Amino acid sequence: MVMGLDFPQNEFMRRADSIGIIAIGAFISQLISQIVVIILWLFNSEFPVISFTAVAVSAIFISLISYWLVKINKVKIAGYFLTIGYIIYTAIVTPIFWGFTGPLPIIYFFPIIIAGMVIKLKAGFLTATLATLVYLIMILVEQTGIIPQVITIPEPEPIISHVTVAVRIIFFYLVAFLSWFAAYNLNKAMQRVQLNAQELRIANEELQISEEKLRASNEELQVIEEEIRATNEELQVSNEELRETQDQLIRSEKLAAIGQLAGGVGHELRNPLGAIKNAIYYVKRKITGSELSQKEPKLIEFLDIVDSEINSSNKIINDLLGFSRVGKPAVSPSKINRVIEDALSHLVIPENIEVIKKLNVDLPIIDIDTEQIQQVLVNIIMNALQAMPEKGNLTISSGKNSKFLEVEISDTGCGIPEEAAGKIFDPLYTMKAKGIGLGLAVCKSIIDRHQGYIEVESQVGKGTTFTIKLPLQGQ
Repeated sequence: MVMGLDFPQNEFMRRADSIGIIAIGAFISQLISQIVVIILWLFNSEFPVISFTAVAVSAIFISLISYWLVKINKVKIAGYFLTIGYIIYTAIVTPIFWGFTGPLPIIYFFPIIIAGMVIKLKAGFLTATLATLVYLIMILVEQTGIIPQVITIPEPEPIISHVTVAVRIIFFYLVAFLSWFAAYNLNKAMQRVQLNAQELRIANEELQISEEKLRASNEELQVIEEEIRATNEELQVSNEELRETQDQLIRSEKLAAIGQLAGGVGHELRNPLGAIKNAIYYVKRKITGSELSQKEPKLIEFLDIVDSEINSSNKIINDLLGFSRVGKPAVSPSKINRVIEDALSHLVIPENIEVIKKLNVDLPIIDIDTEQIQQVLVNIIMNALQAMPEKGNLTISSGKNSKFLEVEISDTGCGIPEEAAGKIFDPLYTMKAKGIGLGLAVCKSIIDRHQGYIEVESQVGKGTTFTIKLPLQGQ
């Protein structure tokens, strides 16, 4: 879209802005003069501060009234008020300060300029004539002595006074002519600007028509592009469906293999491992404190290693059996904070790990299978502890939004690489040296059966956050 230029709407707006600016300028100048008068009075207590203050207040009053009239769109009235007001103001001020031959009659120029540039093109001459009449009348009034002079100057020779008056009257009309000439040229310039603006607007409209034609051509090209894009999207959808089908087939084969492995091997391995664990316990009890343990101090250490490996093997078997046994949740009304506390009570937290709990006590009761959710929490917390072998912070928080109750488990461990974050919930995928990658797969299966979500956010070297979302009642 081609942008046009902004011009003043009409002559009325120009006059309103001009009167407003003049009124504000006069107001500020009177304030400054009043400040100067007060400073002079502070240095000379005989200085006629009251007279000057009265004059300044009257000028300020005229300026403010004129500005207010402009604001309420009484522009013409504001121009006449400002012009006549300052003629009367100058007529009164001139005989009080220095007289008709002093410097103040120059203020008559101010309303003449206003009239010529703001009210009408020919109003300056009428105002100059009015100013001349008022000036001559106030000379006669001054000579009668009716208005006392606060500040006087030596009276010049009569011939000089007559020349001064004549020159000033001539300047009244000269200023009127100059104000008319300036306003006339300003109007001419505004008309040229408006004409140029009109030409530019026409050119802009023609350019817009060209743009519309070009846009229509672009739209036709876009339609063709959309058809090509739709075809590509259909191909991509087909590829995605094929990929998903392949992934589902692979996942089904994995799950079938896990089920067969869990059913055929799990029970067979658990019983021998239990017997070995009991035997190790019996042997350790017998040799602890005996001469054999003193002669062979590494014997107890090796037995501990065997016991630890048996526990790892049991964990793998439990994961296998747990994955194959995940069924429909047996839900009951439960408090999630109680489930979190129970999960923590089943774990041994290392001394180098600080547990930070931020549990919201005002959470509603939800329908969940407490044993399955506890299993999820235990698995995730164990993973977090294993990610912080040296030290770190484990933060567990609970809360809710409009649809879900949320539990966040955060650690400050090593984090998960970006390429692995999307695979951690897949069966048989693991990044650990020990394990077969079923813990998080079991967790996701349980949360899915609760019609919830489990999400993960991680940064390598900074930590990982798992978010569990369980639906509220009625969701």
